[in-house]
Amino acid sequence: MAISGTIIKIQREQRENIRRNLEKFSGVSWQQDTPEGDMILLIEAENLQALHKICLSLEKINGVLGVYPSYVTTADEQ
Repeated sequence: MAISGTIIKIQREQRENIRRNLEKFSGVSWQQDTPEGDMILLIEAENLQALHKICLSLEKINGVLGVYPSYVTTADEQ
């Protein structure tokens, strides 16, 4: 399993749209907002390839300006 703490930079006026879209992603959960108004997510995926695919999909949400994994672990992968 791959787990990532990820910051997404957003257009603040799109916050609610982004939150609704995040609910459609399995393994993605909102954790908190940053002081700057961006979002911190926890992403859990089967492997690194699946994690990368989720990040690419998050970039396509209207109002998301960037997706920045800040911590990634794959403790149980070989």
